[in-house]
Amino acid sequence: MPLERDAILINRYRILETLGQGGMGSVYRAWDENLAVEVAVKENLFTTEEYNRQFRREATILATMRHPNLPRVSDHFEIANQGQYLVMDYIEGEDLRQRMDRVDVLPAEEVIVVGAAVCEALSYLHTRQPPILHRDLKPGNIKINPDGVVYLVDFGLAKIVSGSQATTTGARAMTPGYSSPEQYGTSRTDARSDIYSLGATLYASVTGIIPEDGLARAMEQTDLTPIRKHVPGAPRRLASAIEKSLEIHPEDRYQSVDEFRLALIGASGSSQRRANSAALTVPPPPPEVIEAIARGQAPQPKLISEPVIEMSGEAKGRKRRRLVDRVRIWTYVIGAGVLAGIVLFIFLLYQIPQNNFGIGTSAPQVTSTELVAVAPPDTEEAPVEPTPTEEQVVEEATETVFQATETAAEFIPSGATGGGGGLLAYASDRTGFPQIWTMTVEGTQQTQLTSLEGGACQPEWSPDGTQIAFISPCEEERLLYLDSNIYIMNVNGSDLRQLPTRIGSFDPAWSPTNEYMLYTVGFDSNRSQIFRLNLQDNTTENLTNNEKLNMHPVWSPDGRRIIFVSAINGGLRLFVIPNVPGSDPVIFSRSGDNENTFPTWAPIDGVQVIFNQQPAGGGLPYLVRLPLEMLGVSVADYREVILPRDSVVPERGPDYSVDGQWIAFESWPDGENHDIFITLINGTQQARLTTDPAFDFDPAWQP
Repeated sequence: MPLERDAILINRYRILETLGQGGMGSVYRAWDENLAVEVAVKENLFTTEEYNRQFRREATILATMRHPNLPRVSDHFEIANQGQYLVMDYIEGEDLRQRMDRVDVLPAEEVIVVGAAVCEALSYLHTRQPPILHRDLKPGNIKINPDGVVYLVDFGLAKIVSGSQATTTGARAMTPGYSSPEQYGTSRTDARSDIYSLGATLYASVTGIIPEDGLARAMEQTDLTPIRKHVPGAPRRLASAIEKSLEIHPEDRYQSVDEFRLALIGASGSSQRRANSAALTVPPPPPEVIEAIARGQAPQPKLISEPVIEMSGEAKGRKRRRLVDRVRIWTYVIGAGVLAGIVLFIFLLYQIPQNNFGIGTSAPQVTSTELVAVAPPDTEEAPVEPTPTEEQVVEEATETVFQATETAAEFIPSGATGGGGGLLAYASDRTGFPQIWTMTVEGTQQTQLTSLEGGACQPEWSPDGTQIAFISPCEEERLLYLDSNIYIMNVNGSDLRQLPTRIGSFDPAWSPTNEYMLYTVGFDSNRSQIFRLNLQDNTTENLTNNEKLNMHPVWSPDGRRIIFVSAINGGLRLFVIPNVPGSDPVIFSRSGDNENTFPTWAPIDGVQVIFNQQPAGGGLPYLVRLPLEMLGVSVADYREVILPRDSVVPERGPDYSVDGQWIAFESWPDGENHDIFITLINGTQQARLTTDPAFDFDPAWQP
């Protein structure tokens, strides 16, 4: 829990106030009793030996940094059984988010100066040995002091790059709109990821609107709106420089922050003169603003406008479909009136981006939950009002509204729950990098099976429940793993061996007959294919052959068909193919403006599939059931069912129990702590199996 005001750390640092708080710890404004100066103290509550070693190493490196646009790290220490602490300069003044709230849209000249100053700070970080990536660049992490000097702050997510690694163990965050596509796990992060985030920050500063989300753009669901469409008077050179930094592919962006800086200062003659005279400062915040912030009375930040994500299929059809969408939207607005406005307001309340991880999004604290579907503009059927235990039929392109209801009674699972061998495998980073763990369905006997240097995740049981396939390296939960391989071990962690798959292999899926292993090979952040490995003779065959993302293959119970996720039609949808190489895929899910991922097939009769659904461009993931009879039906006849739930949102990575009555999944109901949960398929009797503050994910039920 956060430190109390006036608490003293190591007889030197007296806590004045909490500046920020997250799952890893808090940031405090404190008073250095020895030097009589204000400082910022960053706290890390992870105290495993691996985290301790990394903290000491990174703190030592950060303490050597000296740059006029970076706060100095002056001290670091550990308190046994409490946490690790990093002490740095406290930068007085306002952050860029507060300035944007105060003046709305920043003048182009200020945007150029802020961008150039941050580029200089990033250049210093990126050229250290080893290089340092910031990885969480956004308006709240850029401060302007009373002299108008621009600082890049918050090293809570800064990463020391070692050798060929792009990241190391530690926190990770993705802020929709500001995070590059590769930060969602599509590929490795590097210095160009910071360039993207700085470009997104400058885009928001000059337009007052957060740019379209990088992952949604990478999936061809939307395009970046040109800056001059929002602000016709914006300088062309400035708009061009910022838009280049926001290219989807890292190789299309500036390849260094020095290039970006030159493009920015080249957009204005006065900025060039100021840069040449080393006078990169902006007008300081007014004294009354500085005083209000110092007293903790700064106004609450306003919501920066977010772009509307327009869905489309293939790129060549976007223009026509967007025109149709606009007509439908206006028809709906006129017809629905006030009711639609109320529904949209509630929906947006639950879609405000929070600090979040990776492929997931932070969730508000909730109790029991009822899901209400809002019918799309062109439907004639009225939405069904569900009860807390009803399953709701949802038509294509619906919006989902989460409403808290009464809290369900706590359920304690028993060893007989779910059938099978009584174990769940999962990944957890509680000892550093993610490793493979097992536990009983009651959440007891949590046992670490791997201790691989690069981490391990995506456990997959053999049909007889005696072996586990998994991937390594795995530094964090991602959508794609471009440097991983597939391994097999016994249920006790013994007899570890690597399968003969190429680098970039992930998503292992054992066939029901133990004859084959399906897996995905990632070639880059926009292209991956499904392969089939014959476990008897080690031959491989390609099951998909297109230039899109294909992933998450799952066998039918009889082994005759395969469901997988593909971006063939522009967004992430479910497709079905027979277990025959060269077969054409048939579209299965038609979910409108929603992404579909992580399918799991009902194990007994195979008549339905449960999968993840998430609004395009971000939002809370939830579980959806789709009957197999929907395969190949027309859009007009398509129906899918949102699984009811009695307490937990969000829900990700579902896996059926052996008896087909339960689902294991990952959730983070407090917005921070990712744990493993189970629930009956009707949404009742939910149970939380892990409570460790680390990141638990990828649950897999033992046969």
